[in-house]
Amino acid sequence: MAQNAVYGINSNLDTQDIINKMVSLEARSMDLVEAKKQIEQQKLASFQELKTKLQTFKSVVTKLNTESRFIVNKSVFSNSSHSDSNKVVDVTTTSSASSGTYSLIVNNLATESKLITSGYEKTTTPIASGTVKIVIGSASSTVTIDSTNNSLDGLRLAVNNLGLDIKASFLNDGDSSKPFRLLISGTQTGSSGAVTMSTNITSGSVTMGFETKQRAQNASLSLDGVSIVKSSNTVTDVINGAALKLQASGSGTISLSTDTDAITTKVSDFVDEYNELSIFLKEQLGLDSESGETGVLFGNFAVQHLQQALRSSISTGITGTNGNFSYLSQIGITTQADGTLILDTDKLSSAVIKDIKNVSQLFSSNGSTTDSSVTFVGFTRDTAPGAYDLKVSNGVTQLSNSGASTFVNASGSGNFWAGSSGNSAGLNFRVSDLTDGSYGQIILSVGVAEILNRKLVNMVDSSLNGPLVTELDTIKETVDDYNVVLLEQAERLLTFEENLKNRFANLEVVLGRLNAQKDTFNSSLQGIQDIFKSRK
Repeated sequence: MAQNAVYGINSNLDTQDIINKMVSLEARSMDLVEAKKQIEQQKLASFQELKTKLQTFKSVVTKLNTESRFIVNKSVFSNSSHSDSNKVVDVTTTSSASSGTYSLIVNNLATESKLITSGYEKTTTPIASGTVKIVIGSASSTVTIDSTNNSLDGLRLAVNNLGLDIKASFLNDGDSSKPFRLLISGTQTGSSGAVTMSTNITSGSVTMGFETKQRAQNASLSLDGVSIVKSSNTVTDVINGAALKLQASGSGTISLSTDTDAITTKVSDFVDEYNELSIFLKEQLGLDSESGETGVLFGNFAVQHLQQALRSSISTGITGTNGNFSYLSQIGITTQADGTLILDTDKLSSAVIKDIKNVSQLFSSNGSTTDSSVTFVGFTRDTAPGAYDLKVSNGVTQLSNSGASTFVNASGSGNFWAGSSGNSAGLNFRVSDLTDGSYGQIILSVGVAEILNRKLVNMVDSSLNGPLVTELDTIKETVDDYNVVLLEQAERLLTFEENLKNRFANLEVVLGRLNAQKDTFNSSLQGIQDIFKSRK
C-alpha cells in the first residue's frame, strides 16, 4: 500500500485516496489467495492435531496388543505368623503366571564367600614377597607378590585384574592403629562359587593371611513340601511365570491371582482415548444441517476411511479365539448412538475372572499350532489372521490358507521358517521334523488392539508414507505454493503502486505546465484587451 502521499497540487484531486483505492482493487486477488491459504493452514493444524491424537491412542493400544502386555497378575506373600514382619520373599509375575497359592519355607539364603586379612596401618603398607593362590570352584589363579605390587593396595589391584568372579576392596574397621583390612568377596552366590585363598611367603616374615568370614552356600527352600536347592537367591524356574527373590529365612504363603483392577484400568484408558479420537473425527468431518457449516476436514477421503476403519475394528468379531467371547460387546464394551464407546466395568471384571485368556484374545495377538512338532514363533504386520495348513514336501515346508489346495513354499532353512507371500507372509514358526507329510495347522488370532495398532502405524509412521503423512506433505506444499504466489503478487502490487505514483506525479507536472501556459495566455489576452480599451 502507498506510504508517501501524492497531493493534487495542480489538479486539486485527492490523488492519495485514488491510489489507495486502485491498489486495494488490485490487491483483491491477493485476498483470495490469502483466504485459500488460511483454509489450508486450518486443515494443516487439524491434521497435525489428528496425528497427535493418533499417536496418543497408539501408545494406549500397544499396552494391550500382546498377551504379555494385556494380562497383569499380582502376588501377595503372607507370613505364617501374623506377628512376624520379616520380609521373606519378593515375587514378580508375568502374564503366563497361573492363579494359585503356594506354601514357601526358606531355610537359608544363598551366600557368597567373604575372606578378610588382619589389620594394616595404611593401604600402602608393604607386604612380604611370595604368592597368593586363589581357587574359585574349578578355576584358580596365582598372584606373585614382588616389587611391583608388594603393598596392600598393590595386592588389591592384582586380584581385581585377574578377571575372576571375585572383588577385592578395603574395609576400615576403625582400629586405632591398624584399621585397614583387605576384603575378598566372591561375586557369585552358591557353593559352586566358593573362594579359597592360600599364601606362600618366600621372603620376609609371614604377614598375610585370610580368614573366612562367610562361607559360600546354596539357598535352601521348599515349595509345597518339595525341597529345592538353588545357587542364587533369585529363583525363576519353580513357579511358572513368577520370579522369587529370596530376602530372608522364614515361611509363609504365596498367592498369585489376576490383577483385575489393573486390566480394567488399561481397558478403560483404551475406551477413553478411543472416544476422544472419535469425537474429534466427528467434529472435523461434521456438517451442520441448519447452518450449512462443515468441519475443517469435511469430505476428506483419508479421514473418512480412518473413521470407518476405527468403527469396524471395534464392532467386528475376532476369529480364532478359544472361548465364548468373540466380540467386545460380550465383555462390556458397547457402541453408543454417537459412535463413542461405553464400558461396563462389572461385566468386564466378570469376563476376566471367567476366562482371562479369551478376553486377552479379543485385544491381543495369539498364535497356536495343532501339531506338537510345530512351534508358533511370531508374525509381522503383513500377516493376516486365520488358520494355515502346513505340510512338508521334499524337505521344504509349505503353507496354504485353511482348506485351500494351493500350497506355497515357506522361506527359511533348518527348523526355522516363515511365510513368504499372501496372507501368511511373515508368519514365523519352527518345525522339529522335516519328514514329508501333513503337520496340522498354525492358527493366528489378531485382536482389536493389534488390528488398530497396524492401522495406526500405517497412519502415523513417516517411513511408510501412509495417507496421513501424504495429506500433511501435500498441505504443506500447497501452503508453500500460496506463500510464493503471495510474494510474487506483493512485488507486482508494489510495482503497480509505484507506477500509479509516477503517473499522477507526471499528471501534476503536465497540469502545472498547462496552467502556466494558461496564465501566460490570459495575461497576454488581457494586455491586448487593455490596449484596445485605451485607444477608444
